[in-house]
Amino acid sequence: MTDQTQQVDAELAPEVPGSPPRTYLVWSALAAALLFLPIGLVALFFSIRTEVLLRRGETDRARRTSRAALALIILTVVAGVLAYVVVIGGLLALGAFSGG
Repeated sequence: MTDQTQQVDAELAPEVPGSPPRTYLVWSALAAALLFLPIGLVALFFSIRTEVLLRRGETDRARRTSRAALALIILTVVAGVLAYVVVIGGLLALGAFSGG
């Protein structure tokens, strides 16, 4: 495995009890930029908030905001994919991709 693959695997692996929670900062930024901005920005806020709470040493609150960020990232992906499917389906229905 390459270093990059191992890093992605480590990012997506479940949290180990007693370890600090993940911030999901990169994932929330990508979800906001590429899929569905409104919910993605909220996920990004929670990711940044998790980082701030970790720096302060508030691990319990950071764990809660980390879980909220992950849930919002998942919601962003679902909403983004659904929005793309609806837009492309609408364009197909209108014949936007037909040659004539």
